[in-house]
Amino acid sequence: MANTNNRLATYPFVVDQSKMIEQMAAFGWRTATKPEIPLMLDLGEKLVGDRLIAPATLAHLHDLTGIAAWVFGDPIAGLVISVPLSELGLRAVEANQFVAQSPDEKHIAAAGELCAALYIGIYAGETKEARKAVMSGAGVIRVTVYAQVPCFARAATADGARSMESLGWRPAGFGADKLWMQGALIIPEQQVS
Repeated sequence: MANTNNRLATYPFVVDQSKMIEQMAAFGWRTATKPEIPLMLDLGEKLVGDRLIAPATLAHLHDLTGIAAWVFGDPIAGLVISVPLSELGLRAVEANQFVAQSPDEKHIAAAGELCAALYIGIYAGETKEARKAVMSGAGVIRVTVYAQVPCFARAATADGARSMESLGWRPAGFGADKLWMQGALIIPEQQVS
């Protein structure tokens, strides 16, 4: 779908979960287990100094998508929350109606459904190794898995804003406070209809 009526360009697709899991594993990432979800959120809240999503809500999103909660290390030293959004989810972000801490299920692209955007709830590492894995994994996934849709994240810290800027993101100018974005990077040769 092209950019019409000042909407962001998006080329919805079904996420290849096995490809994403393989790509993330190359940088030491794995999908979180249910017992790891509260632990990863505790670490994330410590790193950004702010409340994140409730563990039960993240567990539900992870069950829906299969790819929302990621951890690095044992014990956990890094985390990524990445939520694929439906077309309604993308439009909700644009209209500042997307609630990251408790998203409407209609805004989520469940496993096997069309993904029109990606919302990153947090990507952070406690150690230098974890931070390197975060940046490497985030960059590769953005280019290899989610290139044809816009991506969003909040700049919770000054370091977060600097890292997003280094990856070519910019303040969105709409939506939630401190929302940053990067538009679609490619127009696919063949679009899903």
